[in-house]
Amino acid sequence: MRIEAIRALLLWPFIAVPALAWKHASEESLRSALGENEHTLVAFVFPETDLCKAMEAEWKTVQDRSKDQSIMSFDCSENLAVCREFDVESYPAIRLYYPDGSMIRYRGERKADEILAFSKRAREPIVTEADASVVPSLLDDDTIIFLAHIGPDDTDYRNQFKALAARYRDSYTFIMTGPLNGRSALHCFNNINEEEHTTEPFAKVGGLEAFIERCSAPLIPELTRANEADYTGTGKSLLHYFFASKAERDKYRAEMKPLAKKYAEYLHFTMNDVNEYPEMLGILGLKEGSKTGLSLQNPNTGEVFPYRGKKKITPQLVEAFLNDVIEGKIKAFKRTKGGHDEL
Repeated sequence: MRIEAIRALLLWPFIAVPALAWKHASEESLRSALGENEHTLVAFVFPETDLCKAMEAEWKTVQDRSKDQSIMSFDCSENLAVCREFDVESYPAIRLYYPDGSMIRYRGERKADEILAFSKRAREPIVTEADASVVPSLLDDDTIIFLAHIGPDDTDYRNQFKALAARYRDSYTFIMTGPLNGRSALHCFNNINEEEHTTEPFAKVGGLEAFIERCSAPLIPELTRANEADYTGTGKSLLHYFFASKAERDKYRAEMKPLAKKYAEYLHFTMNDVNEYPEMLGILGLKEGSKTGLSLQNPNTGEVFPYRGKKKITPQLVEAFLNDVIEGKIKAFKRTKGGHDEL
């Protein structure tokens, strides 16, 4: 009995905890929801694909936290014709539908918090018009909020702001109120970076779009081939951190926020996915095949200063490393000819 009891105890985690399983809507319930609900959030999936498997737990969290019957998934492997009818070409595809057939595509990370934030934005007015006394209570409702102070006669600026809000409503919250000290102005509250930006309305074309891009830029961006030039061309040095998992990335970003603000005038704190860009390790003077690493790059001179220590990368270590480079205690790594310094 003792042996059987031990065996049962060892096997318990595997037989008592069922694997996560999608609970998909039928075609009938999907069509009914789309026709009757004020909003319906749908994830179109091929359950056996890696991306859909990776999102399964997140989607369950979305459903559990929302307690909303208008949030559902649909199995395209069981009914491909329906998914083609809805112009679904890649999986998973997350969309929020309105009764008139219009919809908004979700383009963010497949994480429960971000999906829920998207769903909340999409269910609210494109622009929330609020009295000045109410505005302060709204400024913590989203990660990034744009607040426009608009005078009663500033029709052109009002129309620009509304058009901009319609374009970016899936990503940010837009609020409109009366003029500030008799003048129109635009504020950005980036609650991720804990920063606030202000500008007056732009007369030139694209001015407001540029302001939105600047205000919503992450304090510690993840570098890709698409955005590399945005950072290497600013004249600032780049402190590269390599991560192998999203958990490592998010932890580093949270821990380094105060330091990134402190050195923002001179330095970009950036992150590189070692799985996507393993060749960058060697280029930046780090050991090839590593799963993490830290290296300072000066795009103006081409010099790189890799961290060669063995200690855990913490804010204290990073600041000490930067001071050692400034004081000349760490020499620049010399690349061999033919080196490649693009992502």
